Amino acid sequence: MKRNYIPCPDYHMNFAFINMSTPGAFTPIKKFPIDKIKFNKKFLSYANPVSETAVDWIVNNFHIEGWEPVFLNQKEYLIDGQHRLTAAKKIGLKYMDVAIFDETAQPIMKDKRIESLRKRYNM
Repeated sequence: MKRNYIPCPDYHMNFAFINMSTPGAFTPIKKFPIDKIKFNKKFLSYANPVSETAVDWIVNNFHIEGWEPVFLNQKEYLIDGQHRLTAAKKIGLKYMDVAIFDETAQPIMKDKRIESLRKRYNM
């Protein structure tokens, strides 16, 4: 039976560490329509080309424990997760979990790990 949605484990959707330091920065959304996700390389945190080898590895070695949401900005442009998104399309999914990043959120504590995340995701 072909599935059109594979939910991420709750621990990937809770973002407890990020939410503690930047409340409201990420809004997790379950079962977001893949066809609504917009793509423009200028919004990607890493604008590297999609590696079909990496996509095939995700598809052929799929483990639910590693199934993470993709990250979108508030205008629903992909900012991180182009390999996961491509793998989801290849599997035939119509929906996937996402996390919407609010660019206006400000951290309430200074932490090198938070700064590293903010740099990685161009926050």
